[in-house]
Parts: sequence; structure tokens; C-alpha cells
Amino acid sequence: MVKSKKKTITIVIVAIVIMIAIYFIISVIQPPSLDNPESIAWDGTGSRFLISNTGNGKILYTTDFNQYEVLINEGLSSPRGIKFRTDTLYVADNTVIQIIDVKGAKIVESITIPGSKMLNDIECDKEGLLYCTDTGANKLFIVNPHTKEINSFISPLMTKPNGIVFDGPRRQMFIVCFKPASPILAFNIDTKTFSIFKETLYDNLDGIAIDDLGRIYYSSWGEKCIFMIPQEQNRTIIWQKDLKAPADIYYHLPTNEILVPLFEDNEIKRFKAD
Repeated sequence: MVKSKKKTITIVIVAIVIMIAIYFIISVIQPPSLDNPESIAWDGTGSRFLISNTGNGKILYTTDFNQYEVLINEGLSSPRGIKFRTDTLYVADNTVIQIIDVKGAKIVESITIPGSKMLNDIECDKEGLLYCTDTGANKLFIVNPHTKEINSFISPLMTKPNGIVFDGPRRQMFIVCFKPASPILAFNIDTKTFSIFKETLYDNLDGIAIDDLGRIYYSSWGEKCIFMIPQEQNRTIIWQKDLKAPADIYYHLPTNEILVPLFEDNEIKRFKAD
């Protein structure tokens, strides 16, 4: 009886060990895949796209959106917005801006942002200052990555700020918010003031991008589509529809495309900006 029990226990232990081994083998040989993709950046040096994955905390890269490889496998919590500048990737990661050496594929510095709750999207101006929205704290942070100076800004106009993009000619940041009937806000980087650029009736806006002709695109979870404001800025049109959870959209100049991470479907959609 005792021997029978020992034999049963041994079999169970061996079975568990085998199952664990199989799990790890599958994890190793299974190719990397998207897991709640949030943001896209272009690595001009490596000629590849970088994608943040909030689900598994990884940064992946790809050249064709068919096969993916891992750039950063650990050290990130919930990477959301990413911005590439001179071989460096800046990552909005909860309450920290992570600085990644892309060539070395490693995190080289972490800047903790006091007063932050949920850093979301990140952008930079021509001088290299970082602008980071915080959806949880209702703030916009401006960070000098070299001196580590950090300033925060609030406004009654801004609730749950999400996507951000730099409008260079007018030296302003456009910001959309993850709230009902979100306006498109403008933040003047010289006067540090907020204003409403355009009211909308659309809910839970996530990403915003500008193409080389000055057309403005923004994504809506509520309407499940991408809207476009033409150069004349006299109307808003539905540009792409039937998109579930369109996240932080990105304009890729070399191919004249708007790239759309579908957060819940784990997919990247590509649309010509014609």
C-alpha cells in the first residue's frame, strides 16, 4: 500500500515536471507576438519599426509586421507611448520614463516622474524636450532628459489626456483625451498654455498624428474609427472605420502610411494616407 502511494506520488511529480518543461520549451520556441500593442516608433538607424506591448511589458521590432523580434524583454512594467530620437527610445512606463539604448537593446536610465499615476503617450519637440501625458493624474509633464528637470501642467480643459503629437510649424502639441466628447487640445510650448483647437462629439480618443500635408488624424475607441481633419480644417470626416480599440496611431513618412495598433485584437493595420 505504501509503495503504491509512493509510486503514485512519483508519477504525479514526474508529470508536473514534464508539463512545466513543455511549457518552457513552447515559450522559448514560440515566435514573439503582439500583446496589447499600444504605440509605434520608427528606428531610422536600424530601418525597423518598434512596438510597445502593454500586455507583456515587451518592446518588439519588425520590418514588415509579419514577423516580430524582441528588443526589450524585461525591466518594463506597462510600456505605453514610445518615441525614438537619435538612437534612443523613450518609453512612458506607468510612473517612469525609461530610456533605452536601441543599438545595445538595453535600458540605460530610468527617470521617475513625481506626481505621476499613469504615463501614457510621449512626444518631443525640436529641442529634445519630452512631453508626456498622464491619463491617471490629468497632467502633462515636460521632462528634460539631460538635466532631469521636470515640470507638470494641468488645465480644466484636460481630463484623461492620452495621445499627443507635435505640430512643429505652430510650436504646439495637440492632445486628445480618453473621455466622452473629447476635444482636441492645443498646448503652446512657448507660453505653456492650453486651448481648444477643435471640439468633437467623439468618445475615448486615443492616438493623434499629422501627415506631411498637415492633415490631422485621430483614433476613437467609442466610434471604432479613425477621423481625419483635412488641410482646410473646416470639417471632420470618418477616414477608416470598423476598428476595434485603435490605440496610438503613427504616421510613417517614408511610405506615407498611418499605422494603427489594434490594442485588443493584437494587430497592426496599415493605411495609405492618400
